[in-house]
Amino acid sequence: MNNHKLWFMGITDKIKISDDICCPPHYFPHKLPFGDKITNEACHLHKSKWRMLHHLPYCKILRCKNYKFMVEKYNEMKKELWLLFVF
Repeated sequence: MNNHKLWFMGITDKIKISDDICCPPHYFPHKLPFGDKITNEACHLHKSKWRMLHHLPYCKILRCKNYKFMVEKYNEMKKELWLLFVF
C-alpha cells in the first residue's frame, strides 16, 4: 500500500513498539472504507495523551490480538516519563 497517499500515516508522535507486529487491517483514520485495508502499519503508541485516549479504545474495537502487549508498553512508557519528571 502506498502510504504517502494516506491520511495520518506520518504523525510525528508515533512510537513504534515492535518491528514484527502490525495493527489489524483497518481503514479509519487513514482512508475511506473503499479498496484495500491498511495492513502494514506497525504496532505503535502515541506520545500525546489525547491521541492515546482515541488509540486505546480504537484498538480494542478492532479486537487487536496485541492489545494487551500495547497496553503493557504504554504503561511502561508512562512510568519512564514519570521518572523523568520526578528526578
